[in-house]
Amino acid sequence: MSARPFVLLTGGTGLVGRYLLRDLSRYRFPLAVLARDAPSASAADRVHALTAFWEESLATRLPRPVVLAGDLREPGLGLAVGDRAWLGRHCGAVVHAAADVSFRPSADGEPWRTNADGTGRLVALAVACGIPDFHHVSTAFVCGDGPGPHPEDDLGRRAAFRNDYERSKHAAERAVRRAAGVRATVYRPAVIVGDSRTGYTSTYHGPYRFLEAAHRLSRRAGPRRRLALRLPFAGGEPRNLVPVDWVARAIARIVRRPARHGRTYHLVARRPTPVADILAAAEAVLGLDGIELIGRHPADPTPVEDAFLAAVRDYWPYLGGDPAFDDRNTRAALPRLPPPRVDRRVLARLIRFAAGDRWGRGRRPERDPAAIDCGDYVERFFPDAAGRSFLAGLPIDADLGFEVRGPGGGEWVCRVRNGRVVEVLREPVGAADVAYRLDGPTFAAVVAGRQTPQAAFFDRRIEIRGRVETGLKLAALFARFVREFPYTPAPEEAHAAGTR
Repeated sequence: MSARPFVLLTGGTGLVGRYLLRDLSRYRFPLAVLARDAPSASAADRVHALTAFWEESLATRLPRPVVLAGDLREPGLGLAVGDRAWLGRHCGAVVHAAADVSFRPSADGEPWRTNADGTGRLVALAVACGIPDFHHVSTAFVCGDGPGPHPEDDLGRRAAFRNDYERSKHAAERAVRRAAGVRATVYRPAVIVGDSRTGYTSTYHGPYRFLEAAHRLSRRAGPRRRLALRLPFAGGEPRNLVPVDWVARAIARIVRRPARHGRTYHLVARRPTPVADILAAAEAVLGLDGIELIGRHPADPTPVEDAFLAAVRDYWPYLGGDPAFDDRNTRAALPRLPPPRVDRRVLARLIRFAAGDRWGRGRRPERDPAAIDCGDYVERFFPDAAGRSFLAGLPIDADLGFEVRGPGGGEWVCRVRNGRVVEVLREPVGAADVAYRLDGPTFAAVVAGRQTPQAAFFDRRIEIRGRVETGLKLAALFARFVREFPYTPAPEEAHAAGTR
């Protein structure tokens, strides 16, 4: 065994990382895992809980990893001096699977802060500690928007990127390749979906976003669900989907074969999945009827169609299908480990798990209870501001219900005529034309302009009852209204609402 046998794994609590934790442990690699402390659990507790989960699932004992508390986003990765010294003595390789998958830049600097800057810090650590092997999990989409086929060893320097995720991952891969003193092995998976055998996933991106939006917008129609939706697909557009269990197994196999190090591997589907197959699986599993593939954006979109396209706006650049990728290095390295085909049977498994997991929403902790006096807003602020806004005079005639749960909440019906609130009643919302049901923190976020009603709806924070199309249309108008008239309660009002 090498004098420095440990492998440093990053991203071990993420989707790909947790499967790498499993597979590298099964190959008996001694692991050191870099993880952040979370508000609810320490880094060590999080990693050891995952190890225990895999032990129970596999019915076998796995070696316990060494856990290093740190953060890619911090100078020096936030590591203690002693931990850096330990890595220099014991670690011979890095498997870097941590990433931020945001498509748009955030106020705190993501995805660049993790993907580009964090990778640069990790490379610098490897060089400083004399760690010779660096295994980097990139993405096939560093190729940018060209149709392909894209070779494995080309970084696409002249590529036009579709979003900041692609740009930041391209920058990260470039930093790894240019590092002096390390041997870089790069893995480029396509669109990663759940476990091909169980359907499990802990993250919901790509096709999941489309499926969730359709499921959320559909309504019961007898034993099935109905959604009148025209989509800008012809049906044959290729989606390059690869299950997470195969991606991790492929990486682990190559990690344990030094003769295969120093190359780039496209971890991609050999037979991409057509959009028509995804729709067929969704119709069968979710009981959906009414969706049409018309090959273009509808000329006269309904409010539901507008809401759907808004929910998947980040993915518009990919509507035409995924590019083609050459994978000759992967085929040569893994001749007996082809990617499982994501056919309708596997798709059904993935969709069934996602729907049962409420598309990941059920596992999210409730936000801090920033209670406000909702009555002050509904009964005083909103009628006054609406009368002075662009809403006044619009042909809006409806009884709108608001049911707010939690401190400061209640039930109100606002009678709106010609865009003006003519009456506000404290009464149950059952008879309202449109009723919005939400909790107090969501109400506070929406009326302050921190979250749009549409985003809250797709985040399962708002439920719309009654005339859903009307409710979505009014939600879009309300988002514009809030931009003009954001609500900031006086401190004593917020305090009073929280103590009632």
